Amino acid sequence: MINKRFVQAGAVLMLTVMMMLSCRESSSPRFKFQQAPKETISYSHADSIIFAAGYAQDYNKVLTLVDSFYNMGVISEINANRWRGVAYNYLGQQRSSEFYYKRVVNAQITNDADRFSYIKSARRLSELLVRRGAYEDALKVSLPALQQLSDTASENRKDKAILLSTIGTCQLYTNQMKQALESYEESYRLYMESVNADNTDRTINDAISCLGNIIKSLLNAEAYDVVEPWITRMDSLEHELRTLEGKNETYINIMNKHRADALLYKAGYLQGTNQPTLASQAYQEYLNTEFGQTAQGKIAANEYLMRANRFSEAAANYSKLNEVIEEQGVEMNLDNIHDYLIPKLKANAKAGRRDSVVVMTLDLCDVLDSAIHKNKSDESAELATIYGTEQKETEIANQKAQIAENEAELSNQRLITLGVVGALLLIFFTIYAIKHRQHEKLLTDANTKLAAANNELEVKNKDLTVAREKAEEASKMKTNFIMQISHEIRTPLNAVCGFSQVITMPGMEFGEEELAEINNGIVENTERITGLVNKMLELSDVANESGIEKNNQVTAKDIADAAVMKSGIDKASHLHFQTYVDHDLIEHTFASNLEQATRALALLLDNAMKFTHPAEAAVKVAGGIDKKEKASLNVQPNGEDKVDFIVSDTGIGVPPEEAEHIFEEFVQLDDYYDGTGIGLTLARSIARRLGGDIVLDTTYSPGARFVFTLPLEGKQ
Repeated sequence: MINKRFVQAGAVLMLTVMMMLSCRESSSPRFKFQQAPKETISYSHADSIIFAAGYAQDYNKVLTLVDSFYNMGVISEINANRWRGVAYNYLGQQRSSEFYYKRVVNAQITNDADRFSYIKSARRLSELLVRRGAYEDALKVSLPALQQLSDTASENRKDKAILLSTIGTCQLYTNQMKQALESYEESYRLYMESVNADNTDRTINDAISCLGNIIKSLLNAEAYDVVEPWITRMDSLEHELRTLEGKNETYINIMNKHRADALLYKAGYLQGTNQPTLASQAYQEYLNTEFGQTAQGKIAANEYLMRANRFSEAAANYSKLNEVIEEQGVEMNLDNIHDYLIPKLKANAKAGRRDSVVVMTLDLCDVLDSAIHKNKSDESAELATIYGTEQKETEIANQKAQIAENEAELSNQRLITLGVVGALLLIFFTIYAIKHRQHEKLLTDANTKLAAANNELEVKNKDLTVAREKAEEASKMKTNFIMQISHEIRTPLNAVCGFSQVITMPGMEFGEEELAEINNGIVENTERITGLVNKMLELSDVANESGIEKNNQVTAKDIADAAVMKSGIDKASHLHFQTYVDHDLIEHTFASNLEQATRALALLLDNAMKFTHPAEAAVKVAGGIDKKEKASLNVQPNGEDKVDFIVSDTGIGVPPEEAEHIFEEFVQLDDYYDGTGIGLTLARSIARRLGGDIVLDTTYSPGARFVFTLPLEGKQ
């Protein structure tokens, strides 16, 4: 009877356990992500649908389609991020575009579809980086992508040619002329292979566009001695395009544009090689082309006219600028102000059009204010989008990890329970006791894990609080910077306005010297505005931590002389300035980057000039005595493997407790002095990327003393 009861009890318990297992099995899907069925949409079909939306220039629809297909599991995360990079690029959100392209470039490639997206993303990312002057970062992206294509089929020939052209431009602007020309030659060879294999207007047009970009880069780098063969090649391909039959209207317009570009490049080359007569003839041919007679063509011609000192013609052409801006829908952001409005102001100033300069200066003030505030708003919106994307992906990853952990725990429980059910028929009471102990252990483990998860959540909340506080502090500092830069821009603008109002005042007469002085004042303040806008655009260099290539053999004296000339401190009227270079360093060369080292040292010399201002000297000297402040540059060895560039002045000095604070972005200890607060930050960033450093000598009391140290690598 007892055994029968045990068997009955065991059967009931086994049935109960089986029901529990069934319930758990059926309820487990609530822990899983519910994915929509793929239905009949294939990867290639989805890609075609997205491409069609992009071809129609509906890039918001592209983003919606990408999210839908990715959530359905039709396209991979890598392909989705590639299309997001494309859409944000055409929407003008460059930061978001780079963000998604970098996610593709840094992802793990597992199949041909991912490799296709990687190549396209690396190509476009390197082009974006080149556009904003980040040539070393562009090389880090494009060179590995080129290796992926080295042994691939001919259908990737165009991607390879574009990558080589981009790499050549990066090498050109990082002083690697020989390597740049080799990359350009290989790119040209691949384009010609495409033309020979498929002699159509499209392939020839691609080759001509590549040659145009190469010629323009060489002209901008003033590499006139190697430009002529490329112009000849472009002429040859342009002639071949004109002889093709069956061209549609679109390619006829493109062909006319290529012809005009070739003549303008030729004029720039001839002017750069001191052949002004031939340059003028080529320019006249350009004006006779259909494109050269358009408003856009006249604006494009100004690059040559400014180089040829034909300022009046350039100023006249700029009267068409508003027409071009409206036609192309150009938005007046900081980049376009730098590319269009400031050259227009400079052309009119150099042409002596004083009335126009007054009007343009007042307009420029309003446009700059709007552009600065819009730039701040756009960057904040992009950062919010990127931050939201990262936060969302982190939450999804955490949820997936938790789901995996729950499913693993459920699987273990099922195995244990099945083992218990199998043993119930033999040792019912023993299994019951074991199961009871196991249940208690599981509860203890679950409580322990829950407590650990709570602790981890508290730590993450604290980290988020700190991150939010840092973001708020960065936003406040950036706001102060924008206010300061606005003031910095208004100062030269007011000067230009003052000069302009004086010379346009009725009844005023001036001699030639006075007019020359006023004209110089207008030009100098216009160039100062240009410098401030450039400083804002190069603010991104402060956060750059990549090493700078040391491709020059220089002496310490080379760097010192170049920095003194660049800063103009030796011509400052309010200073006595001296330079001393240790005799042992005059002849010895070492490996560095002359341009970047000069830039860092020049920023320190600019700092010395600014904080030894004559107004400060007047406060120090009593009795009306005219006394100049002093500044010096001493170059001396630091051991056997380093050299110190020591910049000293007798200005207002820096308190020792602020020795590190002054190197932070936007920091200014005295609001009395003009400035943006990024000069010392940028100088230290460059020094450290060169393997050195910049520190404040807190033992020096007459003013301020900065020590710029560089390693003597490859010393000879």
